[in-house]
Amino acid sequence: MSSAWPSRTVGQAASRILMPTLRRVNRQAAWCSNYEFEDVIREIAHRAAWRRWHPSFLRLNPGVRRVVIDRDYDLFVFVCMNVWDLLYLNAIRGWREHCRVALCFMVEFYAGLAGEYSHFLRLLDKFDHVSLSFSGSVAAVERLAGKACHHVPLAADAVRFTPYPDPPPRVIDIFSMGRRSEPLHDALLGMARARGLFYLHDTVPGSLVRPSNPAEHRSMLANSAKRSRFFVSFPAKFGAEENRGQSEVGARYFEGLAAGAVLLGQTPSAPAFRQDFPWPDAVVEARPDGSDIAAVLAGLEDGTDTVQRLGVRNAAHALRHHDWGHRWRSMLRTAGSEPSPALQQRLAGLELLADQADRSSVCG
Repeated sequence: MSSAWPSRTVGQAASRILMPTLRRVNRQAAWCSNYEFEDVIREIAHRAAWRRWHPSFLRLNPGVRRVVIDRDYDLFVFVCMNVWDLLYLNAIRGWREHCRVALCFMVEFYAGLAGEYSHFLRLLDKFDHVSLSFSGSVAAVERLAGKACHHVPLAADAVRFTPYPDPPPRVIDIFSMGRRSEPLHDALLGMARARGLFYLHDTVPGSLVRPSNPAEHRSMLANSAKRSRFFVSFPAKFGAEENRGQSEVGARYFEGLAAGAVLLGQTPSAPAFRQDFPWPDAVVEARPDGSDIAAVLAGLEDGTDTVQRLGVRNAAHALRHHDWGHRWRSMLRTAGSEPSPALQQRLAGLELLADQADRSSVCG
């Protein structure tokens, strides 16, 4: 099989990368983070072959119109939200035969669902490397898929989310998006009425939010987050039965971090959180019932520079460790390849911005 391929490195600009996307199949706002990762990969790998899904792919039956792959590629990349998204690969004929290395990055899968979806997990056998964003699910997926899996954390487009080099005024006091604790939300609404706080929050259920342009949606989110002092963050699928008690690091933590806001909420119990956020006050803890939120905020607004200091630290750490480029580099190295010059240039630019953030903290 390898003899049919040119001798070149997957991570280099000469590589051919095939990357399908589900962005025309699922338009929910929660998926836009996945599409942001795809956009960063496409920006770095200029020769990527970009495949969009035809709407008929939603009807996976023998008569469905399919995409036929008849050229050779160095790398196949599939970013999916859930394990059942693997079924969409049935609409691509020849992807495994024509791609030398196949990578899968699965964003959401809980270990407690492994037995129920074991038949889906076996579809991962076609991939050379499987990465999961939830660290607590790696062992269960490995066992049922019969394949070594790797933990790759979520991230954000730090270039888009960072407030640097020109930090805007933080005119939003508290920003809450997506899944939330309703008692805490009610408490924040009360504080907004009583104290005139600018509390920005969702008013439409997430399942109904379907952005027509994922990139524009992410830019809107980033521009709001980088103007927020506090960013509400709870573990992935907080309060839902789907997580089966598994506390994982959701996307909100990385987005608020990259924006240089102070994370407000609860710390996930997943050990991976302490590896990615290695300091004791990474999240300012607030009870989900909202009973202590007034005291928590008062303790931070005591006339010191605590909020600014925490925000600068967050932004600098995200620039150095939690950009989607860092995740792409990790996946490439797992596949035995080194970063391309374009990726190295991106990461170097992020490091320069992180240095600027550090200097602003000293000067401030």
